Amino acid sequence: MKNGKTGPCLILCQRQDGTDVEVVTKYSVGCEQREASLAAEVIGACLVADLGLPILEPFLVELEPDFIASIPDGVHRYRMAASNFVAFGSKLVTGQYSTWSKGGVISGKMQSDAVAVLVFDGIIQNPDRRDANPNCLVRGHDIRIFDHELAFAHKVILFWTAPWKIGGLRELETPGYHIFRGGLIGRQIDYEPVRQAWAGLSDAQISSYGDAIPMEWPGAMESVASALQLIKDARDNIDACLTEIQRVLR
Repeated sequence: MKNGKTGPCLILCQRQDGTDVEVVTKYSVGCEQREASLAAEVIGACLVADLGLPILEPFLVELEPDFIASIPDGVHRYRMAASNFVAFGSKLVTGQYSTWSKGGVISGKMQSDAVAVLVFDGIIQNPDRRDANPNCLVRGHDIRIFDHELAFAHKVILFWTAPWKIGGLRELETPGYHIFRGGLIGRQIDYEPVRQAWAGLSDAQISSYGDAIPMEWPGAMESVASALQLIKDARDNIDACLTEIQRVLR
């Protein structure tokens, strides 16, 4: 792929049912936290699904040795061979989708998704939905989000403040830090659907996100536990999280 700091590539994969699917795939070499970054992608995808947010379809991709050896591009062949053989990817979408552009207008029909995505990114501490790197596709009123490998890194942030505390989402106030913040400022927003979605997450649901992490990523388990605890704590404090969101949208 031409874009993406992790050096992802487009792979024609075979699903377990035998059908083919084109997957934009990223592997552990190239990710800042290697398997932990891929685990953040998996947890983010699971959480997005339960919150009902619009995401690109996620996949775990097994990189077989014979396939790796067949790759003519030496750089990709080396990076795959040096990576964990289980990678993460998102289904390639076509059909008039384009990358969200700076200054894009949030339509009335799009607003509920935009608000939910802003809350989601704020809570999981995702710094990578910026004007310069939107990680969002749009087609009319329809959006699709992707790329959450930098999320859930709160344990390595000095003087981190939880998103349910005053100032916990102060970075969202920085112009251009999040693609939807500017377009939502000053609007009348109904936060109740977002509150209900987060409050409705059960402990069993959240724990199942950890079960989705491949056993081939044992080094990611500490980060996984931290991510799951953040989600549970945010759910239990969702009203305070939304109060902080309202503060940054004044």
